[in-house]
Amino acid sequence: MTITENDLAIKGDNTAEIMPPIEEKAKPYGFGGWLYFVALGFLLTFGTSLYYLIDSILPIYQDGLISQMYDENWKYSFAIIFETVINIIYVVFPMFLGYLVFKKKKLLKYMVINFYIINFAVNIGYYFITNSIEEMATHDFMGEQGRNIVKSLVTCLIWIPYFINSKRVKNTYIN
Repeated sequence: MTITENDLAIKGDNTAEIMPPIEEKAKPYGFGGWLYFVALGFLLTFGTSLYYLIDSILPIYQDGLISQMYDENWKYSFAIIFETVINIIYVVFPMFLGYLVFKKKKLLKYMVINFYIINFAVNIGYYFITNSIEEMATHDFMGEQGRNIVKSLVTCLIWIPYFINSKRVKNTYIN
């Protein structure tokens, strides 16, 4: 039997004693850690988008306001349709990501990264759409849209590198 450095432990009196090998720290695996924050973000995205669709967007279509907006200024209708499509995506996409989480699909990593990039692009697009409508382009509203762009950029800068480099993501989502 050979003794390796891993098997030796130095006692206080400078004598060596045979010890069992030091176990490697277990690799992070499974849903946990920082992924809870990601999941919370997607749950909030799903909930707020669904609420916005039902509470704000649906009445515009039901009451026929969309056609009145189009008659007044087609850009209003375009902005409403843009918001409708984006919020539908924000309801469906998190559900799809939830499916990928439970099935432990490797595709999750790439879809989350795409979602964050799409969110950033959507915020930029919405900024330019609303900026082109004179009545909507108030200082306060455009300031809020600018903050949304910065928040989505910060989200990209934090979570995209996490999903690229995370050992937990690499070890869990492998199918």
